Amino acid sequence: MDLDVLAYLSWREVLVAVVVLLVLYILFSFLRISRLKNEKLRVQEVSLHAAQSAAAAYAAVQEPAASDADRTFASEPLKPPKTEAFPWNEPPADPPGLHKIETLEQDVAQLRREIGGLRAEVQALRDEQRRELTKVQVAQNASPFYSEAMQLAMQGQEAADISLLCGISRGEAELVVALARNRDQTPD
Repeated sequence: MDLDVLAYLSWREVLVAVVVLLVLYILFSFLRISRLKNEKLRVQEVSLHAAQSAAAAYAAVQEPAASDADRTFASEPLKPPKTEAFPWNEPPADPPGLHKIETLEQDVAQLRREIGGLRAEVQALRDEQRRELTKVQVAQNASPFYSEAMQLAMQGQEAADISLLCGISRGEAELVVALARNRDQTPD
């Protein structure tokens, strides 16, 4: 007969029942956790008391003929001896390799600066090599008849000097000088 009642339940009623069971389970879990925390605190109190009594028993065994003042001292809680300064209160000493690390960091920084300078020099040399290569290509692309005139123009000679040295007219020499200037002014 109890199974007949379950058959007439709707899905909403089943869902409400499941939610109620989950809430009860969560409450039960929280109660158990709080009880475990309380037990843990009690265990710590008991262990502190047990440690004090064990220390008193050890002191009694070590000093069987101790006076009454010593016995009352043994039953008191253990206290650390008073000293002027504890080493753990002092600031920590510098690590032994700190100076060496700082020196190495300075060396690395200097090497990085030098590498940057070397890279700049290499780039300048590459740019210069490209310009020289362009000049050589210009001279090679020129007519063999005008190649000597082109080389002189790239060296910075005047048109009058080029016309005298190469045996060409002054107009041709001026044209060669203009071509050489245009090659130097074009961006790479």
